[in-house]
Amino acid sequence: LRLNLCFPIELAFLGRRVPAEVINVSQQGARIACAERLALAQPLRILSTILPEVRARVRWRKDEGYGLAFDDTFSLNQLALFAAGAQDPSLLEQPQPASVLRR
Repeated sequence: LRLNLCFPIELAFLGRRVPAEVINVSQQGARIACAERLALAQPLRILSTILPEVRARVRWRKDEGYGLAFDDTFSLNQLALFAAGAQDPSLLEQPQPASVLRR
């Protein structure tokens, strides 16, 4: 399952941080766009407000597009929560009990 979710990220590698954008994401990896030239098999960390910090490696590249494989995969439940948070963070808020709403 691959979700077309676009959101900004930072890539951390070799003591540097560079901006990038996720184009789509799955349980096993992501397609990103990045102006910085990345090496094949290059290890890096993905930093964002949508995903927890993720360690990944570059698997393919074409122009400014890259395919990343995550070192640790996400469960389908985790992926669904990331997608909900990316689209509308209020979806992840805990509902208030009726007794609190009546006050």
